Amino acid sequence: MPSTWNALRSEILKIEDKSFPPTLADSEKDLRRVADSPTGIFLALCSPSSPRVLGYIAADLLEKFPNIPGTASDPHFKKRDTIYLKSVAVHPDWRGRGLSITLIRECLRLVSERGIKRATAHIESGSLSRIGLVGRILKSFENWYGTGRTFDYVELPIER
Repeated sequence: MPSTWNALRSEILKIEDKSFPPTLADSEKDLRRVADSPTGIFLALCSPSSPRVLGYIAADLLEKFPNIPGTASDPHFKKRDTIYLKSVAVHPDWRGRGLSITLIRECLRLVSERGIKRATAHIESGSLSRIGLVGRILKSFENWYGTGRTFDYVELPIER
């Protein structure tokens, strides 16, 4: 993935900056760590007419994210049977077209192919139904990273 990362790096970082407040934004190092991980899933959705990145998703084993609230207390932590969806972002010009759900579904399809049993994520409270996802809320966190917003730690179903 190094050559792919280098080709898409600046577009991905622009989307990250436009999508998250500084307290939630991942650093280039964090995103690159997932992209380079042998257990990670990093997908970039590109425009068919140009090399422009429209959105991306970054996910890896739950154990790779012990400092994110709720992950280390997950009963599956240390079982290596759960993928954590770390970041999903779509360029502002392309939002509202179902690209986030497309990225999430493709990630979950790859998770299933790998034989992973579970997937979890932190999603802004109320977003599951808004984007058309079914999931089980495991815990809620108010004022997520100082944003003033509540995020839910959710388990997402993996179709087999």
